[in-house]
Amino acid sequence: MKNNKLYNAAKRTVLSVVAVLTIFAGAALADDIKLDMEGTTATIPKGNTVTRKIYGIPKFGGTLKMKYKWHAVNIIPNTFNPLKVVVKHGSTILNTKTSCYSTHSNKTPKCDLNLNVSQDEAEKTGNWTIEITNNSNDEVIAFNIEKGSDINPLVSNFRSVYTPNCPNTVNLDLEGAGTTTITKGGIVTRKLFGIGKSAGVLRLRAKWHAVNIIPNTFNGLKIELLKPNGAVAQSGTYYSFHSNKTPKFDLTYNMNAADAALPGNWSLRITNNSNDETIGFNITKESGDINPLVPSFNSTYKANCP
Repeated sequence: MKNNKLYNAAKRTVLSVVAVLTIFAGAALADDIKLDMEGTTATIPKGNTVTRKIYGIPKFGGTLKMKYKWHAVNIIPNTFNPLKVVVKHGSTILNTKTSCYSTHSNKTPKCDLNLNVSQDEAEKTGNWTIEITNNSNDEVIAFNIEKGSDINPLVSNFRSVYTPNCPNTVNLDLEGAGTTTITKGGIVTRKLFGIGKSAGVLRLRAKWHAVNIIPNTFNGLKIELLKPNGAVAQSGTYYSFHSNKTPKFDLTYNMNAADAALPGNWSLRITNNSNDETIGFNITKESGDINPLVPSFNSTYKANCP
């Protein structure tokens, strides 16, 4: 009975230490994204595992910088107990820390984590989560990935953040080997390869040649940019990028987050309603095109850097 009273008194003492008082950490670097944990703080009873989602990690490769703090419910002040912390993306375990300590403790190893996240990993589906297992002798309260409202003076201001790599511009490829031929009256659909799963900017250009006895004949094609779900994002009748007619096929399209989240490939649907067969259609000037009127160019995708 006496021990229960001491335990409850200790728990009330610790809870009062972590009473609600908003104290925010110093500002993160401009290119850091502040992360949030599902819920407010977490309580992990002795012998239990608790899972919390982590919000704010974008679909960009970068560095995940995590810190954690918590308090043991113990009649002895400033008791530091170890936890097991597992970081997961979907069902994939990316890091496991076993028997590690709060970032503010006087014991090592800390659970602090710097994890490099590849672009491939960042683009995968699934929630980012942490699993916290308490195999210590004490209940754990006020677990968090930032100081938040913790007024305990031993806990320094901190936040967990994600530092994204500002992505490079990607040159796109058109489905099929080499170039595409579109017969007179024909319709051809070709996939675009290289477009990532983040909001960004598509810069699409194309060149082609008319099969005509008159040199440098330029004919218009109807070109539709199709989203992965088949919806038309943009459409018009255009002339080759190297032609002396307008409008040339030199298209800029801003992909939003909903566009980027669509499964599948973007594509071009080309309709030839001109009087001539079209050959050499491509979204870049390939090495085999020796026509001096065609300048070197590429079609590109540039993800927005958060």
